[in-house]
Amino acid sequence: MSFDIRESKPVVSVNLITYNHAPYIRECLDGILMQQTRFPYEVVIGEDESTDGTREICIEYAEKHPDRISLILRSQSEPGRDAYLSQGVYNYIETTKECRGKYVALCDGDDAWTDPLKLQKQFDIMETDPTLSLVHSNYDKLDESSGCRIKNVGSKYRRKQGTSIDKPELLDVLQRRYPVAASTAFLRTKDALDIFEKNLDIFLQCPMGDTTTWCELLHYGLFCFQNDSLCLYRILPESDSNSRSAERRFKFVNGSSNLGLMIGEKNKLPMKKIRAEKVKNCNRYALLSGDRVEIDRLYNDPAFTFSLSEYCMYKVGSLKKLQAIGKAIYQFRYRMNNFLFNTTRFS
Repeated sequence: MSFDIRESKPVVSVNLITYNHAPYIRECLDGILMQQTRFPYEVVIGEDESTDGTREICIEYAEKHPDRISLILRSQSEPGRDAYLSQGVYNYIETTKECRGKYVALCDGDDAWTDPLKLQKQFDIMETDPTLSLVHSNYDKLDESSGCRIKNVGSKYRRKQGTSIDKPELLDVLQRRYPVAASTAFLRTKDALDIFEKNLDIFLQCPMGDTTTWCELLHYGLFCFQNDSLCLYRILPESDSNSRSAERRFKFVNGSSNLGLMIGEKNKLPMKKIRAEKVKNCNRYALLSGDRVEIDRLYNDPAFTFSLSEYCMYKVGSLKKLQAIGKAIYQFRYRMNNFLFNTTRFS
């Protein structure tokens, strides 16, 4: 279908946020522009003032495809963004606000859609079932360091084969026992904007905006999982969430645990497991970084309980000589586990 978003209102908006994705952004944009649809769709790019050439590539594509691309060239000094813990969350929210479609499909600039019918398939599902609030799919995972491609990663989390509709438990979504890959997600734009408005205090403090969105979408309807792999998800060598550095990784995970506390308290979830997860992640970050402020606060807070193993780790971390030994052991275990996780193949 031929269309021009300057003349026709899009039915679907693709929210593409990017920062320093120069090696990957062309493949990402090509995967979006190859979509075959029976409706007009726009590509709204939130380019966050990259320094590696990503901005110039986005400008090139916007000039070549003005009928489909709306390019937002952000500045790191924009007023209001300093209030956010994560600049990525700021870009995500502000770019969504510029989306004009009834639906919004998310894509990160280092990922790529691999099926030319992704948008049409997800649109058809959402249009025919008003009880749904989210459609997401299976995906392949590519470890950029090793070159290993793992197919159908989402399948290992599913009990049912094929397309399935679920009402997952909030705690499972929060702790990623029911994972959603952001670049496969398709939802109603009005729901996303409503969630941002009602939960701005959480978005301001959280390191990632997608998990918060999925948790809140549970209040809006059911989730549909497509077993078809529609996307390639990249594991970059030194992203916060997939770093080879155990300390950097657990800094991110520990921050994510704060999101669990906020969402758990807001939704009146049983807090024992959520607090235990916070203790676990904070304890490891303290051991690896030597920063004891937060873990000491948790240890002295009667609301947080330390199991025997966490108590032992806490005590090891509090003694400098033992902390150095414990850090070295944990770093080795982390590197081994990280290697095995990123090279295990699923069929």
